[in-house]
Amino acid sequence: MPEIIIETISQFKPHEWVLIIMFAAIYLLRLFYTIFFSGRILIRRRNSRGSELVPLSLIMTFRNEEENLQANLPVILNIPNQKFELIVVDDFSMDNSLIVLGALKDKYEHLKYSSLSQETWFSVKMAQNIALKAAYYDWVMVVPPSVRKFSSTWLSSIISAINENAEVVVNYSNVAHTGKFYNLLYRAELFFQQLRSFGFIMNGLPYIVSEDNVAFKKNNYFLTGGYRNKVKESYANLELLVNSFIKKKKVRLIFGAGTAVLRSEPVTRLNFYDLLKKEVQIRKYLPLSRRIFISLEEFTRFALVPSAVIVFIFIPVLLLPLALLLSIISLLTMVIIKKAINRLNEHKLFLSSLIYALILPYFKLVYRFYFNRYSRKKKWKGKK
Repeated sequence: MPEIIIETISQFKPHEWVLIIMFAAIYLLRLFYTIFFSGRILIRRRNSRGSELVPLSLIMTFRNEEENLQANLPVILNIPNQKFELIVVDDFSMDNSLIVLGALKDKYEHLKYSSLSQETWFSVKMAQNIALKAAYYDWVMVVPPSVRKFSSTWLSSIISAINENAEVVVNYSNVAHTGKFYNLLYRAELFFQQLRSFGFIMNGLPYIVSEDNVAFKKNNYFLTGGYRNKVKESYANLELLVNSFIKKKKVRLIFGAGTAVLRSEPVTRLNFYDLLKKEVQIRKYLPLSRRIFISLEEFTRFALVPSAVIVFIFIPVLLLPLALLLSIISLLTMVIIKKAINRLNEHKLFLSSLIYALILPYFKLVYRFYFNRYSRKKKWKGKK
């Protein structure tokens, strides 16, 4: 068999060499991203601890979350031995959320709350702006009202990672496992979005895809002018602003179950599609260098298998080496996913994430093209 391959290689025509070089370039780039981006987060250095513990302002905005507030706020407010405050802003709820907050305020001095007096467009951003203005401490972090599962070391580990050289501390977040179809899709998609962004953080091209469980210096929000020209952007909120001031030497990544949080909330088809749209909106505002690297990484993931199939169609004798090369990169990917899931204690993600990694990149490419085209058409109509 090797003799046949060598003899065949010596007889390759120019167009066959072009196909081989094309596949080799895509393969090497994919291997590079797999090892030095996705894989690098598993061998990251431990963050240096701050010289003193920095108090934290947790901010939460909500609408009609009576049950979640009743179940989750006391658990957060009872976290011991940590100096923090929880600032809650009601986004014009129509249920008994304010009554729940009033009862809790009598018991917990470090709980503050306010509310929007009427329903308005882009009210989440307005509510967050109120919360950030009310925050007493220099560091803030968004906490959703549906947060149900977190480690006992959650806040202490984040606070200990804050030091004089940091401006952003990034941690993992997701929805809790329910086993339902769109819950599995949503969890896998958010897992891979964060895995990619964490890899870029480790390589000096930082950006975030979720505002939840990300601590940052409050002053940076006001230095960038707040939401200002981004107030009308749908789907994404504080991610847009954090990505405008996040710097490679000023960000700390904690990749582990100790600081991860899981939200307990239903996930529908619309939630899943909104997550895809949110990623598109976030990427629009990233610096050009980051957009190029992300697009190139995405292209190699999408093009690897089709390019191998094209080479096989025109040069069938290369089936064995092609299969071997694809097996190597598939095995590396599985090992990285497995180790990442173990690190985050997200064991129920393994099978669904493998299937998602194989199939969904092609769907996402088509969906992103459709969404971008629809957005441009809608924007053009709005100007008429």
